[in-house]
Amino acid sequence: MPHTLPCFSRLGLGKDADTRAVRRAYARELKLIDQERDAAGFQYLREAYEMALAWAGRIMPAPGGSDGNSLQPLLPDLERGDPQHLCDLAIAQFGAALPQLTQAHLAGDDASWRRELQRILDDEAMVNVCARALFEEVMAHLLAAGWKPGHETLLPVAASLFDWTGDRGRLLRFGAAGALVDSAIAELALFNAQGQQELARRRRVLARLREPARPGIDQLMQDMPWLDQMLERFPNMVALVVSLDAVDDWRAMAVRAPLQQARGHG
Repeated sequence: MPHTLPCFSRLGLGKDADTRAVRRAYARELKLIDQERDAAGFQYLREAYEMALAWAGRIMPAPGGSDGNSLQPLLPDLERGDPQHLCDLAIAQFGAALPQLTQAHLAGDDASWRRELQRILDDEAMVNVCARALFEEVMAHLLAAGWKPGHETLLPVAASLFDWTGDRGRLLRFGAAGALVDSAIAELALFNAQGQQELARRRRVLARLREPARPGIDQLMQDMPWLDQMLERFPNMVALVVSLDAVDDWRAMAVRAPLQQARGHG
């Protein structure tokens, strides 16, 4: 019997779709729905998904049913699986990729962060809505815990892939860490809206803060006013894209700088 049911049409699938195709289609369509604002749309998608799985898995009569149109949804193992376990698998994938991501970042290949995070989110395990939400929360806490090499790229990438920019209330579910990341994203938008020359200058200051070598005294004194302005206007963003230990180090150097300069001219 050809698949003519609306559930397959909702998922954009043809009559020969198997359970794997159904899961991938569901994951694709799920990204297009705001579950909080469109609860009815999400429910319809969910019902279409479960019905399509039942048909693709070869129709199974519901208990007590006698005709072939009475179905009991056949939830896949991934959907029934423990969300925390599935989330842990995604975290393990991300952790395994981190050394290469860091090296790619140092080589200027920031696009690798988006590719890797997108690959994890496209995995079948992330069809489990609860596991996906747990992984999203882990990413928020990772960013809020403090800067690591590449996090200046991970912040905008995660904001885009998890729709943190479009749905400002999404991060607030994750407590203080989510609130910090939410504020940082709002400040990042303002930061990027600056004029090109000013933006380029501030980005160079942040880049020097991420370098292991300390700047020279002259460079430090040129950069400190820019850093102080950024700390006043974008404190949460700065906290996520550079090491605050480096900020403290620069400030301590700036306090000592006049004395060092005086000695140099003495």
